[in-house]
Amino acid sequence: MVKRSIMVLVLLVIVGFGQNADSLIDHAIHLYETRHMEGANLDESYSILEGIVNADATNVRAVYELSKVCYLLGDRAEEKSEKLELYYKGRDYGREAIELDDESADAHFWYMVNIGRVGQTKGVLNSLALVPEVRREIEAVLELDPKYIGALDAQAMLYYELPGLLGGNLNKSIESLDRAIALDSNYTLLYVDMAKVYIKKKNYEKARWHLERAIAIETPTYEADHVLDDKPEAIELLEEIKDK
Repeated sequence: MVKRSIMVLVLLVIVGFGQNADSLIDHAIHLYETRHMEGANLDESYSILEGIVNADATNVRAVYELSKVCYLLGDRAEEKSEKLELYYKGRDYGREAIELDDESADAHFWYMVNIGRVGQTKGVLNSLALVPEVRREIEAVLELDPKYIGALDAQAMLYYELPGLLGGNLNKSIESLDRAIALDSNYTLLYVDMAKVYIKKKNYEKARWHLERAIAIETPTYEADHVLDDKPEAIELLEEIKDK
């Protein structure tokens, strides 16, 4: 805690003397993108971004990046209460970023991700209650940037998770994921999510192909996500369907 306070104080001084905040944000991004190498990198990234936002609350890039880091910290947390605290904080930073720049696709996206995580953490009924807002934010992101891959994946998984009566549609899920993979064939999460859709459709051959592809990619777009989440989940799912 002392180390973090010192870090924030130093950043406030740096920013106050006019150093380009973008270079600090770039460094914070590098830290969270290398969190698979050193777990403390994520905490340091948070401290840097928090320092920038404390020094300049109008820096929309710092605010939505802080929203993202809150989501990452929430996913890493083990206790439900801690997860919710971080997701709520990420939601609030996302909302602030939208208020600063309603045309920022990143602001809308990370706001949406955090409110979605709140619903998932609190349970099915809360998730369903948040669906209209999640859907609106996904649509807002894709209206601003039709090639926003994270939003295409979120759209796909919304179609995947919802029952048919509420708009669920596995074929539309596949369509969204196909569009996303066409834009970035090294984004490993897309293959894991596509496999989940095919598992739900009981097409285990195609599910296995996508899981094996997720594991085999040598230059993943997001290496930390691949190492910490996507590859382990792909291996686990392959094991679950090995006899199907």
